[in-house]
Amino acid sequence: MLKQQIKFEHPAGSYRKIFETCEELSDPLPATVTGRIPSFLKGSLLRLGPGLFEVGDEPFYHLFDGQALMHKFDFKNGQVTYYRKFVKTDAYVRAITEKRVVITEFGTFAYPDPCKNIFSRYVFLLLQGRRGDGQLPGERLSVGEDYYAVTETNYITKVDTDTLETLKKVDMCNYININGVTAHPHIERDGTVWNIGNCMGKGATLAYNIVRIPPTQKDKSDPIEKSKVWVQFPSHERFKPSYVHSFGMSDNYFVFVETPVKINLLKFLSAWSIRGSNYMDCFESNESQGVTLFLDYLNMPM
Repeated sequence: MLKQQIKFEHPAGSYRKIFETCEELSDPLPATVTGRIPSFLKGSLLRLGPGLFEVGDEPFYHLFDGQALMHKFDFKNGQVTYYRKFVKTDAYVRAITEKRVVITEFGTFAYPDPCKNIFSRYVFLLLQGRRGDGQLPGERLSVGEDYYAVTETNYITKVDTDTLETLKKVDMCNYININGVTAHPHIERDGTVWNIGNCMGKGATLAYNIVRIPPTQKDKSDPIEKSKVWVQFPSHERFKPSYVHSFGMSDNYFVFVETPVKINLLKFLSAWSIRGSNYMDCFESNESQGVTLFLDYLNMPM
């Protein structure tokens, strides 16, 4: 009995499709509409993801390392237009200018400038680990009347939602005690933003801070300038915080899960300057720890 072998290929044409580099558009393109879009539907849909996977002859090896590309769908009078533009972070601008990977990413190590001597290479790499402004393709965040591209660092990037032009980089460390925030904040109906990230807590030990960014201010001031640490959770290990992807909220409680997936800070601090590693190499698992669940009241700030 003969059996017929049927091959099935994913519509995306294999996983390699998601690593294809895109180009910016100079003007919005009209989309082909199948069916009917209600004429009352008006507005814009923004999406952020990786769009550039090689610079010169050097590739980015992980999906999270692709340079951030913002997509915009405009809905008006039953029609749709599509537009896209790269977020002009420091990492993107330097990479395009120097035609090479210049910032060590989640899964890609940036080799030093071959024109530098041994001493200057060491200093360059040591400083480089502190300057990265985050190219992890993350999410969009609305703060008051402004929009930001966010990822898992302390930097967020303000973007003009009409033109998709990059406006400025904001360092959250200037306002709150935080080493980085997640790419998945919670936003309340009034515009209040909640996020979480690790920080240096009491007794020089690592901790996790939940931070609050208030909604639009009556005096039109920047809500980010009024950011505040709301709750702090302790870390089980002094120099090995858990990787934090997100957290939960109800009407009355914060819910935070500390997992055994750890970031080894000693490896992290020496990754670029000494060992030639990427961010992913600093992850490890503490199988003896288990999972810890934290609950705290929503309406009780520090």
